[in-house]
Amino acid sequence: MRSSVMVASLWMAALLCAAAAVGAVEQAAARFDRLSARVPAPFGPQFRALGAKALQARHPELAKKLAESAMSTGLNGPRVDPASSDAGLAIVLRLSQFSRLPTDRDRARLLIELASEIRALPAGPGKLSLARELCAVVTEGELGQPALTAVADTLADAIPGAPPDAAMYLELAGLIRYEHVRVSMADPALDTALALLELRECLHQEAGFSLTALDGKKYSLPVLRSKVVLLNFWATSCFSCRKEMPEMEELYREFSGKGLVVLAVSDEERETVQKFLANKNYTFPILLDCDRKVHTDFDIEGIPETFVFDREGKLVAQATDARTESQLRAMLKAAGLE
Repeated sequence: MRSSVMVASLWMAALLCAAAAVGAVEQAAARFDRLSARVPAPFGPQFRALGAKALQARHPELAKKLAESAMSTGLNGPRVDPASSDAGLAIVLRLSQFSRLPTDRDRARLLIELASEIRALPAGPGKLSLARELCAVVTEGELGQPALTAVADTLADAIPGAPPDAAMYLELAGLIRYEHVRVSMADPALDTALALLELRECLHQEAGFSLTALDGKKYSLPVLRSKVVLLNFWATSCFSCRKEMPEMEELYREFSGKGLVVLAVSDEERETVQKFLANKNYTFPILLDCDRKVHTDFDIEGIPETFVFDREGKLVAQATDARTESQLRAMLKAAGLE
């Protein structure tokens, strides 16, 4: 009898959570709709196309409303070769040494120097491409807020003189929202990009997940209520993914007794994953998403990517690149676990 009551309670909680998530999506979509309507073409229609794409699978009626005034676009517009000028080539050659530098301090110093050089360049697509090259590496490792701020400021400085592309605002919005960077840029397109990220997060919250682990056990977000959940998307072929897995294991061993659940999701075949894990001692569950349904629900385009849910099932932290142990700890702290 007690078991039946507990199951019923879990389902009721799941239903209430789902209803709240739907309401949050509608509110976020309405806010995004208002902001994108204020952004002149071509940015406004580009953003609305991206919003419609995000909503299409779960909320086709909301997607249709946005699509009525949208234009077809991709997440990334055409990019000019950053080495197309002498100055650009010199910066690209110096940036190519980034991964070979011995410490995060050295890498941070290099990015700060290059950011200053890029800001001194004349406006244009080449300057934007160089700024985006810095964005592509600034979240690798623990480079610190000065480097993150320098790169974000450089991107903000390069945007006004570049061809219109909503993707550049999304890159800047990602640094602001997920790396906690502040930039002094008042632009309705940036506000719309931030609202789009918020809308996507609400959709992630609503979608949740339900997957089976290698051992056959099933995991879903509603059933894990009262737990802190670290959901990590990875692949055996991803060097950055492999690098952060020992840190996740260490945190799992430390905090599992306090309610932490670490779930690592791969879209590879079972045999591939099992072969990789054969000589590893990871004790957290490895989940399979071979049809990529959960990858799609969470907009996974690059890996690794990590989401942290608190004990109420609320998405409280997100990372779009590999994280160090201290950075993962900060994400868990946002869920009340320290």
